[in-house]
Amino acid sequence: MITIAGYRGVQFSEDWVFKVIQQLNKDLKLTGFEQQFDCNNSAEEFINDCILYFESLLIKNDAQLFNLLYRIDVPQEKIYNTQGVPHINITKEILNREFQKVVLKSQF
Repeated sequence: MITIAGYRGVQFSEDWVFKVIQQLNKDLKLTGFEQQFDCNNSAEEFINDCILYFESLLIKNDAQLFNLLYRIDVPQEKIYNTQGVPHINITKEILNREFQKVVLKSQF
């Protein structure tokens, strides 16, 4: 299971899942993806769905995945992390960044 890092003193919890899913769905749509995640999923279901989706995307269409990473604003040095499994690392970085966006929007 991926752990989403806290941001600005806010810890990721089930309360934030809905907003993170909405933010990811928005970024997916803006990047031209048809994939949309179910906003009613639990954190565990959502994370598992993301892992499977980003794994298939990495295999089938890595160029489109890199467009999404650029859109979400995942730092390039984190994309090329050589430790761990690539699709797990990508999923973790995407979800961490989406959580940061949601927290910042809620604080301002």
